[in-house]
Amino acid sequence: MATINAVILKHQMKRDGTWNVKVCVNHRSTPRYIETNNFVSKEMLDSKGKLKKAYIDKFLAKQLTEYRDRISLLGKKVDFMTSSDLRTYLLSSDNSNKQIDILENFNARVVTLHAAGRYSSAKCVEVVCGHLKNFSKMEKISAILVNSSFLMEFESYLLNNIKLSPGSVRTYMAVFSKEFNLLRKNYNNPAIESFPIPFNPFDYYTPIKKSVPKRRNLDLQRIISISRFKSESYPEQLTVDIFMLSFFLCGMNPKDIYVYLTNPEKSGFLQYSRSKIKARRKDGGVTNVKIPEEAQVLIEKYAGVIQKRYSSLVIFHKTFYRSWKKINEALGFKCTMYYARHSFANIARAVCKFSKDDVSFALNHKYGSDITDVYIEPDWSVVHKVQMGVTEEFRKGVIE
Repeated sequence: MATINAVILKHQMKRDGTWNVKVCVNHRSTPRYIETNNFVSKEMLDSKGKLKKAYIDKFLAKQLTEYRDRISLLGKKVDFMTSSDLRTYLLSSDNSNKQIDILENFNARVVTLHAAGRYSSAKCVEVVCGHLKNFSKMEKISAILVNSSFLMEFESYLLNNIKLSPGSVRTYMAVFSKEFNLLRKNYNNPAIESFPIPFNPFDYYTPIKKSVPKRRNLDLQRIISISRFKSESYPEQLTVDIFMLSFFLCGMNPKDIYVYLTNPEKSGFLQYSRSKIKARRKDGGVTNVKIPEEAQVLIEKYAGVIQKRYSSLVIFHKTFYRSWKKINEALGFKCTMYYARHSFANIARAVCKFSKDDVSFALNHKYGSDITDVYIEPDWSVVHKVQMGVTEEFRKGVIE
């Protein structure tokens, strides 16, 4: 049976000769303690060194009664709980009326994502947090104030005031939903019936309709034009060369190029885990690409160099953003790093006539059955076949 009492721990006397009063939660002969804001001197203790009843009745009786009542409400659940569980339950009850600030938590999340190297995700959460702050004109936003009306007004603000595209609004609202539900998961504890964020407003929110995505495909002739682009500006030449390296390596992301291609002598094949999906996939997002001659030249030129020249991925990515504007003006058509991966896939399917399944495998998209994959080793030759098919088409176009 669980018992609740007010106590002091004699060995924890402060330098000023006082003790902090604690609530002792004793269950199954195991005590756990909850600190209070009360401090007592020796005058408040009886001859046995325990708190005097008069002091308890005057300052702690109400709190002790509330704790006992809350434990009584658990009924037989107490039999399956430890003293630590009960302590957590009581503390959660104390915090049930505490306002949870989503801006504070979102900012903390940004720091966590940065520490994990998830810079793109951190940037998205940071942007959403900034928009929420500007929209609400508040320094703090309580989670329980976020309802379906709040979400609809915020969506309208992004569309009409910030002038974001429907696609961008969908993205930011999806980030908002994900982070809000993460808050609910962190703060709510169904095991002890603690729900400081009981309501999920996104259950009653309908996302804005998804617009048809713009194609990011370039034909072979334009890919060749990019490969022939020369600039005296190092950032611009780097941007074009990393684009082509991505194209030759099945649309390898610049982040993965920065992380995995550090050895200029790397040749033959490259096996790596795609950073974008490795945390979400059971197989760790592992893929294996062949290194053709065209890619080998670029690896020798940049592997180990870009890591020294650009101290972080954030700076590395900013270089591309600035450079593409000038490169596009010179080329006469729009292109970004995304186009390398999209164009590779389109050429593999439309020009080389590889099956969608083979192209999907080359791009390291999820396909097939999880159960079957347990039995079958990945056949990387399929990836290499698609890859070299696209590379050969590129070589033909260069000769012509």
